[in-house]
Amino acid sequence: MEKRRVIRENQNLREKLSEVGGLARFIGNSPPIKRLKEIVQRVAVTDSTVLITGESGSGKELIAKAIHELSPRSMKSFVSINCGALPENLLESELFGYKRGAFTGAVKDKIGLIKSADGGSFFLDELGNTPQSIQIKLLRVLEQKELTPLGGTERIPVDVRLIAATNSDLKSEVERGNFRADLFYRLNVFPIEIPPLRDRLEDIPLLVSHFIERVCKRLGCDIKRLSKDSISVLTAYDWPGNVRELENVIEQAVLLSSGEEIGGEDLKSYLKRNEKKETFAGLSTQLTPPLSVMEEAYILYVLNQTGWNKSKTAKILGIDTSTLYRKISRYKLKDKAGIIK
Repeated sequence: MEKRRVIRENQNLREKLSEVGGLARFIGNSPPIKRLKEIVQRVAVTDSTVLITGESGSGKELIAKAIHELSPRSMKSFVSINCGALPENLLESELFGYKRGAFTGAVKDKIGLIKSADGGSFFLDELGNTPQSIQIKLLRVLEQKELTPLGGTERIPVDVRLIAATNSDLKSEVERGNFRADLFYRLNVFPIEIPPLRDRLEDIPLLVSHFIERVCKRLGCDIKRLSKDSISVLTAYDWPGNVRELENVIEQAVLLSSGEEIGGEDLKSYLKRNEKKETFAGLSTQLTPPLSVMEEAYILYVLNQTGWNKSKTAKILGIDTSTLYRKISRYKLKDKAGIIK
């Protein structure tokens, strides 16, 4: 009886946490966000694979967590990884695990992140950055519900719901040959597109109130307020960095404002600085560009510095030569003569 009581209390607590978390963390009441939340609620109760698309900073991970918390798998783990943050060899071992002796330093078996999410949900962020060798293994996880650790031969069964996200156009990547078509269609069972902040400007007052309250509570100061002209200043901006950029702006405004009110002029000075353009390696970028833009620019810069010596470039970048060739092909990089290498 005591065990049943503890289990029941645990379930009730998780249900309450799902209500407090889940979609409640995704702030907004605009028509696009209302539609988005309806779609999330419908797909969450299923076990369908979900592909979330949207610009950087728009809240893709929040939606992925909401899907998990509203799903029958909410009692199990939610595990995530950013595919663009790790080199190819490390990404493979982190995803699928490895057997002892698979490579230098592999002194014992390690369970991969996908297997650690067994029974729960696994979130693949920035999926477009995964090399094709890993894409093949992900396809096996989706189709056969099994994986093979690095250096192993035994296939291990795994029960996870895959949720993927990307800020790139995977259809275009498929057409260019950079992304497997079969994996794309297996992932694109239920696509969800998150609208950028510029398409839901009416949500800005709600978001601002939320961010101000959170920052002030963290700092232990009185809740500050915006001046009358502040909202018009914020809604006139294009927000290339989306909600993440808005949060950074508000946090900076709270920290730097001396009084109880945040003025529109203070916000204008920051946003004006952020609208300036800079060029890097011949590519025009904003001060808050997507990671892919910065990667493309830096790779081209190093290639030009080495005279397009690919072995030397790969060594400087800290990646395999095969990875460099793949990225050159993906970004269609050209030398100074305009020749695609």
